[in-house]
Amino acid sequence: MDYFQAIQRFVDYMEDHLDEEVDMDEAVRRSHISKFHFYRLFKAIIGITVHEYIKRRKLSKSAEHLRNTNDDILMTAVKYGFNSQEVFTRNFKKLFHYPPGKFRSMNEFNWQSSRTNKINIDALKLRIKNFSGKIVVHEEVEIIKDLRLVGIERVTNDNNSFTVIDAMEHFIRDAERILNIVNETVYRVCYDIDQSEEIAQYKELIAVEVTDHSDVPLGMTAKCIEYAKVVTYTHKGMLFTGTEEKIINTYQFLYSYRIPYLEYELTNELLLERYGADFKGPYQEDSKMEISFSIR
Repeated sequence: MDYFQAIQRFVDYMEDHLDEEVDMDEAVRRSHISKFHFYRLFKAIIGITVHEYIKRRKLSKSAEHLRNTNDDILMTAVKYGFNSQEVFTRNFKKLFHYPPGKFRSMNEFNWQSSRTNKINIDALKLRIKNFSGKIVVHEEVEIIKDLRLVGIERVTNDNNSFTVIDAMEHFIRDAERILNIVNETVYRVCYDIDQSEEIAQYKELIAVEVTDHSDVPLGMTAKCIEYAKVVTYTHKGMLFTGTEEKIINTYQFLYSYRIPYLEYELTNELLLERYGADFKGPYQEDSKMEISFSIR
């Protein structure tokens, strides 16, 4: 799948609707990528969130409007989707360092250096291609069949990534109650993704593989992945160092420099992490774990 063209379709749609109420669902639909993966991909490649990009583009167009018309500030604020002049002024000053009124009256001011321009997809391709050629990452397409899991399920989101370690430790303390365990590999599976907000919520199951679901301990959840086609990458090194979340850096890298060139289409079916015999712990440099994205 051409993920660059997907972003281009989104960007083109947004440019045509900067002075209107933005229908985010429709904009993302035009990319033909699920909202969950699109938001992650966009932030990784562009460097800011979808909503921040749209806000900056609206502010940049409003700056042009103030320079080229006599419309008052309130009219301009409303035209570009800001609910009040106060909100518009606060955001405008944050980007251009001056409130709209003073900005309009300043003749010798290079405001273009502060504006956010429309995304240049060709320039992005060149930057990513040049960088990605310097790093070797193991990538493998796999088929998962009849993977039976038992573990502890919760609802969470990407902002709670630092709580995963506590959730895993809690599960490991309880795992002895599970019967028919195949091996000691621990799985973290994210599924049932709710994309209604920019920060998606999803169910997270931390589990082990079992031979059958005949006796699921009280308070635990059974899940069977009957069939899933996935692309798998390997994370090497610590997951966390103090307050730095290195596992997030790995996801950021994959969305920035690997997934854009992936020939398959990511799906929302699941995201899976595997912590096997090579995983020495979250703070060990010689640890290895696998990250799998469902594809079609």
